[in-house]
Amino acid sequence: MYLIKGQGRKTEAMWQHMKRRHTGDKVCVVGFKNQLPENYLRNKQVIFYEALNQTDWLPQAEKFIAQFEEQFDGMIFYVDCTPAEAEALAEIAANYQSRITVTVTEPVSEITINHLPLKKAA
Repeated sequence: MYLIKGQGRKTEAMWQHMKRRHTGDKVCVVGFKNQLPENYLRNKQVIFYEALNQTDWLPQAEKFIAQFEEQFDGMIFYVDCTPAEAEALAEIAANYQSRITVTVTEPVSEITINHLPLKKAA
């Protein structure tokens, strides 16, 4: 699982990550209504889903992954969550095959992309 961390919009970092890690893959971007970077990525053949509510979004994310993991090689959750929520999503993602990325709000202004190894459930 990958974390795109920092403050502000992470669209450029997300696009660079998609080119580097998902070239040739079918990828979707999942997030909250009216908060996805559709204008920036519109011509890049990315599928968008405004499938989450800002309150209690983790169970919805798990349901989304379970429902669509066969259709997508990768899923990017554009949610600017907390580090604790990212850890919880990592536990969920460990049960599925799709490669998951999530945007995380961090106090540092520099945007970074970090790999978070998943711990598979026994």
